[in-house]
Amino acid sequence: MKRTLVGPLLGIALLALAAVTAGADELTANSILAAQQSGAPADGIITMVNNPANTIAITVSDLVTLRNAGVPESVIAAIWARIPAPAPAPGLVQPDDTRLVDIVRLIKSGMSESIIAEQVKQSGQAYNLSVNDLLYLKQNGAQESTIAALMATGAGATAVPAAAPSELVFGDLVFVKSGFWNKNRHGSLLMSGDTLTWKDGADPKENFTFQTTGLEKVWLTCEARSSGNFCYQINFKIVKGDRYRFRDSGRDSGSNAAVLKVMEALRTYFPRLTFGTPSVDD
Repeated sequence: MKRTLVGPLLGIALLALAAVTAGADELTANSILAAQQSGAPADGIITMVNNPANTIAITVSDLVTLRNAGVPESVIAAIWARIPAPAPAPGLVQPDDTRLVDIVRLIKSGMSESIIAEQVKQSGQAYNLSVNDLLYLKQNGAQESTIAALMATGAGATAVPAAAPSELVFGDLVFVKSGFWNKNRHGSLLMSGDTLTWKDGADPKENFTFQTTGLEKVWLTCEARSSGNFCYQINFKIVKGDRYRFRDSGRDSGSNAAVLKVMEALRTYFPRLTFGTPSVDD
């Protein structure tokens, strides 16, 4: 029975690949998906992508679609290598994931791409790249090996999110209150399951909780510095309209570790949250 099935299936896959490669010289996201869904091997699709006779009509946003549809990272990396860098815009694209700023700093330092890719793999961090992230990396000269390494970490994180922690405490934070007469409060943020609780450092009456399931958006507030963006505040917008802002208490001394730890935990345990582009104001 296996012999009678393998032949036709392989034939269908090869016919799909041949139709894409021989009948057209322009490769689109749909043609890549058609080959993938018909069972064409990744190596065959890569050969098709690398064929200089074929043109690539695929955008950076298409790469996100292809990746979410299950196209292998090796195929996406091959397509990435053939997509021309976008023309410089009046304002440079900023990444949604601010950790990529450090990746770009390594790239611009002249460090080998293979070393950077290995560092990404060994870091244990998950990257779920957005369109902005991909554009930012492309504009800053990231090569396919680095992109493939970053996307590989995100693929695993998206498929099986880490279990929410029973309890994590993030200290050295300041709750920024609105209004001229309202005093900012020092304290800590407690993450327990999908609940976030503000623990005031002086008055328990100031404590409050909110749920990750009720969040509309999470983003960082940064300021431009010579060394790159310095992100010192994390913002939460609640679906019902409220907004909570927590600033790193070490901002004035040049520290933002507390805020970055909160953001890293949210990306790790709640990767399906909407993470907005960093802002340059409150």
